[in-house]
Amino acid sequence: MSEAKAKDAQFSGRRLPYGALMWLLATLLIFAVGQQTVTLHDQEKFIGDFDFTVEHVEGENRLILNLTAGTFVYGLTPEVILPTPTGNFSRGDETAPEVARKLFDTLDSITDITIEAQTITVLYDDDVEAEQIRSRLRRPVNNAVANDRGTITAKVSATADKTIVFSTSDDHFQYAQYQPALVESIEDYDSRAAAEAGSELARFIVSESRAVHSLRLEPTRLTLGYAEGTALEPFARNLREILNDFHPQASLAPNLWLLTAAPEIIPPLLAIAVEPLQTGLPLFIFTLLMVAVEGGIYFVAHEGKKNLLIHLVHIASVFLLFWSIFGHEPLWDAILHGIFPTSAQLVHPQGTVIDFTAQHLELVFTSSIYIISVGLFLGVMVTRENFREFLPLVNNIVNGGQTVPTLAIVAIMAPIIGLGFMPALVALIAYGLLPVVRNTIAGVESVSVSIVDSARGMGMTSQQILLRVELPIASRIIMAGIRTSMVINIGTATLGAFVGSGGLGIPIASGLSMTVDAFILLGAIPAALLAILTDYVLGRLEVVLTPRGLLIET
Repeated sequence: MSEAKAKDAQFSGRRLPYGALMWLLATLLIFAVGQQTVTLHDQEKFIGDFDFTVEHVEGENRLILNLTAGTFVYGLTPEVILPTPTGNFSRGDETAPEVARKLFDTLDSITDITIEAQTITVLYDDDVEAEQIRSRLRRPVNNAVANDRGTITAKVSATADKTIVFSTSDDHFQYAQYQPALVESIEDYDSRAAAEAGSELARFIVSESRAVHSLRLEPTRLTLGYAEGTALEPFARNLREILNDFHPQASLAPNLWLLTAAPEIIPPLLAIAVEPLQTGLPLFIFTLLMVAVEGGIYFVAHEGKKNLLIHLVHIASVFLLFWSIFGHEPLWDAILHGIFPTSAQLVHPQGTVIDFTAQHLELVFTSSIYIISVGLFLGVMVTRENFREFLPLVNNIVNGGQTVPTLAIVAIMAPIIGLGFMPALVALIAYGLLPVVRNTIAGVESVSVSIVDSARGMGMTSQQILLRVELPIASRIIMAGIRTSMVINIGTATLGAFVGSGGLGIPIASGLSMTVDAFILLGAIPAALLAILTDYVLGRLEVVLTPRGLLIET
């Protein structure tokens, strides 16, 4: 009887809804963190945008600043959408609109930008292939304008050299302007001492300007009392700088991010284009939904009988959780500020973590397509009797790919192929073939001869034996090789930044060249998390693809 009770207790312990409990814990953690509002500290990335008109009160030492634009709330949805100013603008042109300035900051090789109602034409001076420039400018243009990404197309100009043309199906390109937002409620300080004991903004203003004697903060107005003899023009200009130097506020609550992965032709090869998509839905709502999903799985599915759909749900949900964290810039600013409190630069100015990660995945996914297809073909081929004599040659070739350092392959390919996506892709393919080929050979050769003879005795053809017997039995070993290859490639792909392929190597390379430690971690931490996440996803797929009879329950 006691043994039966022990078995029942063991069964009950295994039947606890651990998945639902883990998602509930994640929901509570995300919700708790999301209640925090932090000050963003990267002045290069989160720059101010305040502007105002000046009104002087006659007979009194008071200045009124009426705000016309600007907000301290990062990520606030713009309330004013305006047509982008048109014209031709060169680098360094002070009259260039915000859209043009953002694009100039993206690539140093951009020389001129022409903005018309439905087109933005970019001229550049670089030896990189035009398709690579087009690919690299795609996201910056999407981020610089307020038009929906689906309305924007990009192409290399057929009539002009080194020219990329972006077009929109809307009536015109648009940009966003924020409504003024200084404070939520009126703050009145009748003396400098009162302001020094007031809110963070009041303390910051009086600490930066000795001329301020009194202060009144309103949502769209700033009224200041100033010392006798103060020069008004420099004083007003200084106040504009003070407001723009005060860092914006942001919530630590991330939103749910999705992604699209679609084929893209990069001559002469097929590539995978990855685009991040922000839903605007709070992430804790998604994790709360997953609590219900895991609860449903607990009641419907039985232990040991989880089907493909359940594994895919686990894979997608965990991936989207990490993916959404990659997309929340204030969180990265807060983390890096905690590590480097004195650093003035924390978040890379040329892109967000999720944009760099999307570029990184483009490299990894594209290279993996060729690595897996070529690796499986070579591994299976040399295990066939007619091609076994090529086994030493194939082993030497794939071994050579990892013998030569990846950076050396990139450096060799760059002058031959050119800068951009291709040299990094070639290096990743050369470096990632070995684990797939080796494990394919080991997996197929591990299949018992008696099993193959039995299949042949049943009348199966050589092709049927390969597809229905050998590969299914070898699937676990083959998947282990694919896992190893993809995890290696995630780390190796960071080197592609040195030849202009993008990815998480950009902040790492920038950090090394500019001696900004925060940039190095901004690329290294997501790359490490991405490697762990990829290993988890492929581990789940390995369980799905392995025949049930080969799974050993412990």
